[in-house]
Amino acid sequence: MSEFILQPFSSDVNDQDLKSIYDLNQANVPEVGSLEDMSVLSELIGMSSFNLAIKLNNELVGYIICFKEGAKYQSLNYKFFKESIDEFLYVDRVAIKDGFRDQGLGTMIYDSVFVEAHELNVPVLCEVNTRPANDPSLKFHTKMGFKECGTNNFSYNSVVYLRRENNGT
Repeated sequence: MSEFILQPFSSDVNDQDLKSIYDLNQANVPEVGSLEDMSVLSELIGMSSFNLAIKLNNELVGYIICFKEGAKYQSLNYKFFKESIDEFLYVDRVAIKDGFRDQGLGTMIYDSVFVEAHELNVPVLCEVNTRPANDPSLKFHTKMGFKECGTNNFSYNSVVYLRRENNGT
């Protein structure tokens, strides 16, 4: 019986895994932001601070990429948090492969993020699209204890900003 494995990754991620993460990211647009190419993904990973891949039989079926405060990341959503919160762990992108959703993988990966945030004594932050609406993600994040802490309307989309304290409140 095969089990899902959580595997940390960083800027030394191998080319095969980088391509798998990129392909999964692009398959989940617009729920996650599109990336121009794999070099942009590699650059993001190089700036990030906490990343996990979910694998089954060595196949990537999910991932999460997170940033701490102080990164040189230029995302407008990251900047929203950076301008108002001193220390945090920001979930920039997370995706689960089609056919593997609703199996607890999102909870599994976020539980690891919550452990990391608890060790750092920081809140976990993220945003979810409200235009185009990503209702499943909003429902999931609410179930995981996230609370709304702001909104933003851009020309290309709108988001709700979410925060979860490291103690789950």
